[in-house]
Amino acid sequence: MATIPFTIRQLEYFDAVASEGSLAAAALRCHVSASALALALDELEHHLGVQLFVRRKGKGVILTNAGSRLLSHARRVLSGADGLAADAGQTAKSLSGRFAIGCFSSLAPFFLPGIMEDFQGAHPALEIEIEEADAPWLDEMLLQGRIDVALLYSVDVSSQLAFDPLHELLPYVLVGKMHPLADRGSVRLEELADEPMILFDRNPTRQNTENIFAKIGLRPKVGHTTTNFELTRCLVGRGLGYGLLFQRPAATTTYDGHEIVMLEIEDDVPGTVVGLARPAGAPRTARYTALLDHLLALTAKRRRIRA
Repeated sequence: MATIPFTIRQLEYFDAVASEGSLAAAALRCHVSASALALALDELEHHLGVQLFVRRKGKGVILTNAGSRLLSHARRVLSGADGLAADAGQTAKSLSGRFAIGCFSSLAPFFLPGIMEDFQGAHPALEIEIEEADAPWLDEMLLQGRIDVALLYSVDVSSQLAFDPLHELLPYVLVGKMHPLADRGSVRLEELADEPMILFDRNPTRQNTENIFAKIGLRPKVGHTTTNFELTRCLVGRGLGYGLLFQRPAATTTYDGHEIVMLEIEDDVPGTVVGLARPAGAPRTARYTALLDHLLALTAKRRRIRA
């Protein structure tokens, strides 16, 4: 694609001078100094390779033949730019049209059903498209403009993205119903040091788990590793080890019918933050703000229920 040898601002100055008939009057109209406006026009003439005006000392300026021909083209470009800005502004304020939402795979069961039913129901004019993927691919799709927003853990957000936190997830220990500590309600991690851990090996959960144990000077005894969230719960339910997770499903029964119990962690351990990401510098459109408000209300409701 060829580089366009002028800017919209230069065309605006060209139009202003042609309309006002003098650099001074055009400068007042454009709220710039006459010298800055003259410099911009000199650059425009240089890049186009034509003389647009004849400057007459004390008598203003007149268009050359080339300037007259190009003025109508310049005004069409400016009109198109105005239309583009107006359309973009309307789109930014609108709660209609395509709205592509990305979601990190392990977060999907906890957020996407509500988005697809409740949020879509509240905004029926939106054409919601859903993309589930891992964090690097969601980052790439955001930067390529293929999706508008993405639900991510904060640790996965690159410096090229802006991030609005929704809530912090605190880790918990998962044990089978027949585990000796199942009735305790809470536990210190050192009490589990000699037991096998069912490690959920999916970043950022694995990274967060390793950070938690490192902070308190422990190293878990890993009995089995899986990238499947529900398999982690199933193995724990069968008494094959304990788990350490962040997301809290409503069900306390595993896929294969075993009961499991969530225990709070008594140690001072770090949590992880879930939020909405968008390209850095991108505005908060009406659609983005509506989704953010919906998710903030959802997480506040979940906190009240747990309390």
